[in-house]
Amino acid sequence: GIAKTLHIQLGDTLRFDVAGQTVEAPVTSLRKLDWGSMRVNFFVILPTAKMQGLPETYITAFHLPPAKAALGNQLAAAFPNITVVNTDLILRQIQQVLDQVIAAVEFLFVFTLLAGVTVLYAALSGARDERKRDAGLLKALGASAALVRQTQYAEFLVVGGLAGLLASVGAIGVGWGLSQYVFDFPYRFNVWIVPVGVVSGMICAFAGGWLGLREVLRQPALATLRDV
Repeated sequence: GIAKTLHIQLGDTLRFDVAGQTVEAPVTSLRKLDWGSMRVNFFVILPTAKMQGLPETYITAFHLPPAKAALGNQLAAAFPNITVVNTDLILRQIQQVLDQVIAAVEFLFVFTLLAGVTVLYAALSGARDERKRDAGLLKALGASAALVRQTQYAEFLVVGGLAGLLASVGAIGVGWGLSQYVFDFPYRFNVWIVPVGVVSGMICAFAGGWLGLREVLRQPALATLRDV
């Protein structure tokens, strides 16, 4: 809020310049407002006695259905000293900005997952011969092809799950940082981010690992050991 931004604390004295007149008042209390409620609120509330003889204006808020949007222009034309502010347009612009931020965070999440899958695929491709030898030795020692596949797949799922978890935590951290330090509104944690991230990472890693080692897992033990 404004108190935190301006480092205002209880007992501080605020000084206002109102049309050339100086008004001073101590801070006796602080309150928290929900500006998203669209109700009339103020940053500072002063006692009536402090405002005697000062120029004043009046403000109010009312709901105007979209079908009667022209009424705002009619009021401004009939009463030139009235200023009509269409908060719907402001909220639309804010929503557009938030949508762009959300899209950027989602892109970061997807990019992290894809980067993890790419690194996994590259690592598997680089260690293909070593994995061929390991798979061949396991088969030669009596391990079934199904057991070798299950071992490799379990490794892919664990690595993918960890990558998805890191991507989820990164997306949550970015979202929290933006809401806390840029937009200054409470962050609402979505409980589905982590499960979806972990499952997505497992699926992507499994797909990447399967593509990288499908030939190795299909090859017989004798042929594998002969190649390496």
